Amino acid sequence: MKMINTVAWANTKFHRRKNVLSGMAIILTSVLVFLTITMGLGSVNTQNAAVNKIYPTWHTMYRNVSEEDKDKIAQHAAIETYGLRQDIGQVSLDEGSVILLYMDKTAQRLNKVEIDKGREPKSGNEAVFSLNTLKKLGYIQAKLGDAVSVPFQPYTKDGLGLAESTTFKIVGLMDDTEEINAKDKYSMMVSKEFMESNSPLDQRNYRMMIRLAPEEAATTTEVEKETKKIGQNFNVLESDVVVNKEYLFANYDDPAFYSGMIIIIIIVSAAGALTIYSIYYVSLISKVQEFGKLKALGATKQQVRQIVLRENLLVASIAIPIGLAIGIIAAKLFFGRIVELLQEGSVLTAMMQQVVRNNEVQLIIPWVIALSIGIALITVLVASLKPMHLASKIMPIEAMRYTGQNETQQKKRRGFLNLTLERLTKANVSRNKKRTVITIVSLGLIGTLFVTVSTVFNCMQPEEIAHQAIAEDFRLGLETWSGDLMNPEREWQQLQQNNPLTSDKIKEIEQISGVERVDTQRVISGELVSIKEPDSDKPLAVSIASIRKKQMKEVAKHIKKGSVDYEKLAGGEYLIASDYIFKNYPDLAMGKPIDVKIFDGDRSYIKQMTIVAAGRLPEKIDHSASFIASDETIQALSDNNLIKFLDIKADSQRISEVKKELEAIKGESEFYELESYEDTLKTWESATMMTVGAGYSILLVLAVVGIMNLVNTTIDSILSRKKELGVMQAIGMSNKQMRKMLQLESLFYAGGIIVMSVGIGSIVGYLIYRYAAANALMQIQNYYYPFIQVGLLILVIIVVQLLLTLATTTIVNKEPVIKRIQASE
Repeated sequence: MKMINTVAWANTKFHRRKNVLSGMAIILTSVLVFLTITMGLGSVNTQNAAVNKIYPTWHTMYRNVSEEDKDKIAQHAAIETYGLRQDIGQVSLDEGSVILLYMDKTAQRLNKVEIDKGREPKSGNEAVFSLNTLKKLGYIQAKLGDAVSVPFQPYTKDGLGLAESTTFKIVGLMDDTEEINAKDKYSMMVSKEFMESNSPLDQRNYRMMIRLAPEEAATTTEVEKETKKIGQNFNVLESDVVVNKEYLFANYDDPAFYSGMIIIIIIVSAAGALTIYSIYYVSLISKVQEFGKLKALGATKQQVRQIVLRENLLVASIAIPIGLAIGIIAAKLFFGRIVELLQEGSVLTAMMQQVVRNNEVQLIIPWVIALSIGIALITVLVASLKPMHLASKIMPIEAMRYTGQNETQQKKRRGFLNLTLERLTKANVSRNKKRTVITIVSLGLIGTLFVTVSTVFNCMQPEEIAHQAIAEDFRLGLETWSGDLMNPEREWQQLQQNNPLTSDKIKEIEQISGVERVDTQRVISGELVSIKEPDSDKPLAVSIASIRKKQMKEVAKHIKKGSVDYEKLAGGEYLIASDYIFKNYPDLAMGKPIDVKIFDGDRSYIKQMTIVAAGRLPEKIDHSASFIASDETIQALSDNNLIKFLDIKADSQRISEVKKELEAIKGESEFYELESYEDTLKTWESATMMTVGAGYSILLVLAVVGIMNLVNTTIDSILSRKKELGVMQAIGMSNKQMRKMLQLESLFYAGGIIVMSVGIGSIVGYLIYRYAAANALMQIQNYYYPFIQVGLLILVIIVVQLLLTLATTTIVNKEPVIKRIQASE
């Protein structure tokens, strides 16, 4: 045992160069594994801590639940508890609104509603207000016990009713959340008695918040699947099922997250193991005679294996602590800064930043350190298995004449009358095919991962995502809503009769310096006579948006069912349905005529139209409308001005000037709302920056590991052949010819790595894109091949190989030819 340790330690010191390379590979593997787990769990734990501070605790909420269905759902065996909320009416403010609502005790608990002073409303006109709500209503000095008059509009079956001024007694005070204030939505909580007297039984549309029983809620996937199934069984539309995903992720196991973490760790460990193994394997060639001598002196196979293993473990015992120290320092230095870079304006983000500042989440976790050590050691052990096996098989006599060639290949070796550099290169790379294949595969896998991830990231273009929402640089639209008796002018069929987007206004916008083009989009509202609203006898309200001929090419890309061209669509009676409508109302059949009640100003009429296609259309085209039709069709449906949106293209050099002019126009009418592509783009750039940055950071470290593998292979390949190269120069090979031969070898390695990386990576990346686009993942719409990233990858591989060859041959050429010939293997 002592002899084995002594030899292993002596080998470790003697083969310092190889051990430095393998040690660096182990360090980087340890750093990557530790940071992947620590940063991943740190982000999740920080978000979870923030979520548990501000998010409600229900699993799923069903909206628009009738009194009858509410009682049925409540009896379901899988439901542990449920809370009810009923909205009674609202007060419209200059900015925002105040919602009058009733919540039972369970709903209050599930929504974390805390009454700071006083008590909950129990009867009559008792109510609980927040201080912000009272300020918005004009009662800055109000206190407990005071009576306040609230002019609210009740919710009716036809929409918002006429305002009724009602006096409420303040019996409690609560705080509005920052999220509510940010959205300019405030609330006041009334008694059950007030709700029942103002919301008739047949008009109640509860929001039902449920929690499943523990045995039904083991994972996030199970909760989501079960609650959607329950909702489907009781006529709850899929769009009315709201899963509290953030809370579920924070408090239940998420198989997708852990699967993703495991996959990343496996990739990192595999890349590290391949690199370490490659270093061990290549360096083993120069130590064959050494192990042969040990076998001749009486060392057993087991002892030789132990020498190899302990040498590797000695290196690991130094490298792993260094890697963990670097990982711990990096995590402490950068985690807080990364969280601070998250997009501002989000309540969750602000809470996450507060959690980090207060050190409420433990970042460095002992079991993560232990796991990282375990994974790094397993990686070293796996990488050592093959070298241990090869070393133990070496026979003393064979070892004395071992040159690194496969003996079976040597017997079949062919000679050449005319020897060229190309033939010499081929002989050299085929001398040890296993080493050549290992080097190409280990680096090719890292390159494949780089191309695959680059493809996905390249398809997540913020510009593309932003343009899915806004067609041009600006969109000036009209803000409308329906069913408001106090604001009937907000009804679209009313506003279209006195539309502020007149031809004169459009000309005014076109004449703004810097505006290049203004496109119009028309919208008309209506009802489907034969289709009813959920839990109602009312016909389904719909809207139809227009498209122009030049938009048809893009529309065609998003059609999933049916087919149509613009000429047919312009026929006046054909529609393309949105994915939402076609999915939630199966009674709508493709190709079957339906009666559509068109609202044209003060009049309405029935028109028979036919759905000929359906698809998930981008917002810039359908603006969340139920259907789209040709611009000619929409114009023919009405005598009124149906222009609801203007898409404005501006000179790229004068965007800010145009924006100021449009903001001035927006101030001319309360109906106008202005959106810009630039603002939308900034939002998406911030959202994708963290994902792309983290992904490329991991790939960068993997690339360093791979380059180390390449460095080791190239150096060992050349330095181990000093004697051979010296003999070749002694018989006439020039320094230039030797350098060219070695460069050809390097280009062979580079070519193999490039072919594997680009070939396999491109195929896998495209398949992932197809899956993401089909399932609307990561906002991916179109395929963009990562030419720049692939070009950079090819350039780096070639440059690194050539520089390595140049550096190594320069070192070799510093020695006289006679010394190289005298050098032993």
